[in-house]
Amino acid sequence: MNRPKIKIQKTRFDIVIEFLTFIMILASAILIIYFYNQLPEKLPIYFNWPSKDIDGYGAKNLLWASPIICGIIGIGIYILNQYPWIFNYPTDLKPENAEKNYKIATRMLRIINLVIGFTCLILTYFSILAGLNKLNGLDRFLFPTLPILLFLPIIYYLVKSYRMNKKLKK
Repeated sequence: MNRPKIKIQKTRFDIVIEFLTFIMILASAILIIYFYNQLPEKLPIYFNWPSKDIDGYGAKNLLWASPIICGIIGIGIYILNQYPWIFNYPTDLKPENAEKNYKIATRMLRIINLVIGFTCLILTYFSILAGLNKLNGLDRFLFPTLPILLFLPIIYYLVKSYRMNKKLKK
């Protein structure tokens, strides 16, 4: 695998995406800190999201799992994004198409990271609302959309990459 090692310059949009991701994960932690003393020791757990029935209870310390795990994933993706030449690509990389493919791949990972940050914030927020017994039904709409939000950028950027590489071959 002898791919060109090109440093991809971030656009303003890329910087904003990374900043928003960081802010959402940080906001999740701040929400926990702010509401921690108001929450009961045991929070309801809903494993079966379409159901309104509580499946069990968990300690309120489990709220920290979301920002910690999402923070670790976010940092991992940020670091991985510095080395786009190690990614898998749906085409053979050559010096003439490498930079464009790298830009598409790094943008896709930034968007996925943004979705992970958004998911962290949403899960934390609705877990706190559940603990305070103030769920308003919006969670029933948002939770099913989270997996869709995760896969849409992947599909979009794969199609974009395919079309771009098809044009370059002509």
